[in-house]
Amino acid sequence: MRRGILLLSTVLIALAAVPAAIASKPPWVPYRDIIQTHEDHTIQGQCAFPVLFHVEGPEIQTTFFDRAGSPIRLLGVFPGETITLTNLDTGQSLTVGGTGSFQLRVEPDGSGSAMATGLGVWHDGNPVTGEQGLWYQSGRVSTTWDAERNTTSLRSTGTLVNLCAELGS
Repeated sequence: MRRGILLLSTVLIALAAVPAAIASKPPWVPYRDIIQTHEDHTIQGQCAFPVLFHVEGPEIQTTFFDRAGSPIRLLGVFPGETITLTNLDTGQSLTVGGTGSFQLRVEPDGSGSAMATGLGVWHDGNPVTGEQGLWYQSGRVSTTWDAERNTTSLRSTGTLVNLCAELGS
């Protein structure tokens, strides 16, 4: 009988400690965020006219941390997004797919790498040449930089097409 009470009290103490252990996750446990809605915004200066940028569909972001709790990697996926661009001068719209993923990794010294793969719109100019426009990517763009944030490599495979002409007609 005494053994049974001792065993029961040990089990109860262990169960009481479980919620406290779950509530205080270690700082390196990844954090996942599902973004269901995106705010529309107007893009100025990339085309000869203002463009409304509208996204539908979820974005799933997972942030990874080092043992000190500092973010070191971000993974994002876009499972089935659509992007609608609207010329605000004429009302002409164009809807394209936005399915893909991205990765961002930062090293302790500040160097890092980024990669976007799949379909999507670069709304702040061509990611490779810097040319103005709304560039639709089908493929992969990747870059690395050093601790001083200088680009050390930049590579694009696939296609980048400027959508401004299609929206301007």
